[in-house]
Amino acid sequence: MKNRWIQEHRDSLIVLGSFVASVLFGGVIIALYGANPMEAYGEMINGALGDSDAMLGTLAKWVPLLLATFAISAAFNGGMWNIGAEGQLYVGAFSATWIGLTFPALPGAVLMPLALLAGLGGAAFWAWIPAKLNLDHGLNIVVLTIMLNSLGTLATQALTVGPYAGNQVAAGATDKIPEAMRFAKLTDFSNLNTGIFIALVAVILVTIAMLFTVRGYDWKMCRLNGRFARYGGIDVRKVKMSAMLLSGALAGLAGTLLVMGEQYRFRTAISPGYTWTGMILAMMVAYHPVGGILASAVYAVMESGALQMELMTDVPVEVVQIVMCLGVLFVTAGFAVANRMASRLRED
Repeated sequence: MKNRWIQEHRDSLIVLGSFVASVLFGGVIIALYGANPMEAYGEMINGALGDSDAMLGTLAKWVPLLLATFAISAAFNGGMWNIGAEGQLYVGAFSATWIGLTFPALPGAVLMPLALLAGLGGAAFWAWIPAKLNLDHGLNIVVLTIMLNSLGTLATQALTVGPYAGNQVAAGATDKIPEAMRFAKLTDFSNLNTGIFIALVAVILVTIAMLFTVRGYDWKMCRLNGRFARYGGIDVRKVKMSAMLLSGALAGLAGTLLVMGEQYRFRTAISPGYTWTGMILAMMVAYHPVGGILASAVYAVMESGALQMELMTDVPVEVVQIVMCLGVLFVTAGFAVANRMASRLRED
């Protein structure tokens, strides 16, 4: 009975154990700086969750990380690699901004859904290009997404310093979008806005789709064994394409919410690498949607409280990145060891 429970929860145990191990190793690194690990982690948590303003600020940091993590996980669950989510985020953010700058006189009831559709549609189109080339012509999806990642990022940045450069702002930003297109702030002391409700609805729907629907089952079959899925009557190309489009749309939603709820304009550095962090978080929880929610929340807490940790203990904020990267290494090693042990048991 005990062995059966361990087998059923093997992945969760590996992820949890890896996170604990990464936090412990992070404590060793903190100690090397001459600080008390418990005190440093305590300051980190206090800086992120110490009062209502801190918690709302942490929630604001969580939203783009959550969507970025889901964007990576959605593609992987359908058997596709999406290394180009950052470029899709930029294309989505610029597409939404373009709607606001081009049709400023439209009422908010029309402008907001139009901007959301443009943001999600533009990013999904940017994900469709490498998916089509891969599925129809067999080109390498990793190379394609990496190249389109750079192309999407650089093209939108070129437009922002060129024809769409703002008149009354520093270089590298467009003019502000109309007020009718902006999400309302939920607090004066953070960037948290009503866009969080759209993000949560999207995440809940995608989680249900992954875990409890026929489409989610098809995604899983295509990821585990495409040939077997094809023999089972699944249209593998269609299923994989849908996963890639969903992944691009989620990355585009992250960029669109940054424009409509936080920055109100497109900037050449609108994302500090949200999707790269999302990739690390998704890998750390083996691309599980529930794990993605928890991992992005934990990282948002760590990132939000890292500054206070640095101020109070002189431990640099980069320690947070080190802890997360260690987590990925431990997860990878944990699954490798578990798979090897399972193979040996089957041989015996």
